[in-house]
Amino acid sequence: MHRNLILGSTAVVAACLAATPEAAAADPITLRLGGYMMSYITLGKIDRDVVGGTNGTSYEPETFRYEGEIWFMGETKLDNGTTIGVRVELEAWSQGGSAADQMDEEYVYAFGNWGRIEFGGTNAASYKTVVSSLSAIPGWGFQDPTFSNKGSGFSSANNGGRDRGTNSGMGASNSSNAGDATVLSYFTPRFGGFQFAFSYVPSFAVGGNTTATCSFRGGGGNFNNCPRDANTWNNGIDVSANYAGQLGDVAVKLTGGYMTASFDRGTANSVAADSASGRWKSWAAGAQLGYAGFALGGGLGRDNNGLFGSNTTRWYTAALLYETGPWRMSVGWWGGRNNDGNAVPGTQNAPGKDRMDIFEAGASYQLSRGIKLVGGINYVMGAGQSKSEKADAWAFMFGTDLRF
Repeated sequence: MHRNLILGSTAVVAACLAATPEAAAADPITLRLGGYMMSYITLGKIDRDVVGGTNGTSYEPETFRYEGEIWFMGETKLDNGTTIGVRVELEAWSQGGSAADQMDEEYVYAFGNWGRIEFGGTNAASYKTVVSSLSAIPGWGFQDPTFSNKGSGFSSANNGGRDRGTNSGMGASNSSNAGDATVLSYFTPRFGGFQFAFSYVPSFAVGGNTTATCSFRGGGGNFNNCPRDANTWNNGIDVSANYAGQLGDVAVKLTGGYMTASFDRGTANSVAADSASGRWKSWAAGAQLGYAGFALGGGLGRDNNGLFGSNTTRWYTAALLYETGPWRMSVGWWGGRNNDGNAVPGTQNAPGKDRMDIFEAGASYQLSRGIKLVGGINYVMGAGQSKSEKADAWAFMFGTDLRF
């Protein structure tokens, strides 16, 4: 399936090169390997989740956590100066015998003095050009952290009732919406420090709608035509701009992005119409200042989660990072707010304003090229109307980050 996507998408790149004569490659594409492996021990405390007022689940807070990917990458430069490449990412961790897809991203790309184009299963432009809070702890942080981005994160299975409500990423497009859906993106060359980008996603959904027959994030569908009236978001557009420059000795980075997608409500394949969902709208902005090893970054944004009513996530973040020699140290905060108007009374959630604040501090030490020792603390503090929404969690993290 992924092979057909990549092979078929070469037509997009070919269209960009068709008007250019003598676009022959000097050498064929040869694949090389890359990737990462992050491994952590977490020790801490997790508040008990409670559902229905009395029943609940307690959790063992001591865990081993790891995650990694193996990247297959290759590119070649044409005689006209354009580079053509491909990237396929294989998940380097077990899914417990699950039939879930073991691939992460897979896409082809081309770039030259005219800009860059990408086509395939990958993140949209605003995600890839994020400028906001930085973290010295790989896999944590706030953009799309591997280990701590849902509710109490390193803790409860049901995430304290705060999965979709209070936590977005730091780009207009992020893991909460289009994620790694099939996307076509164009990035302009940089002009006076400025770069603009545009992405288009034909269709995506946020859950495992097993009756769907089109490709989208998290759905497990085939790369076939998408049926109408299937409760999916379509015609997703992501536009963004970023700036990188210097003011004397101070490095300045800025970014801003907007994402929107229409919702195709209906009853295709015997699926009931989704009356709660509608047009998805999300925006994000951020900035960073760098001076003498210090980097101060932050951002804010708004995401309606593709829902009607009072269900909009508002988020804010700030962090300070310092780097000297092999050391990196950071401290940061991320806060999300949502009135959670779609919550059903009597369930784990309850209507009313929900809050989630994530505090993080940590450091890393580079032993050698591609090898880091990492340690830190992460505290997730929730506030809401039910016991589960108020569940807090904290953990010390110790681990390694390997890049190859």
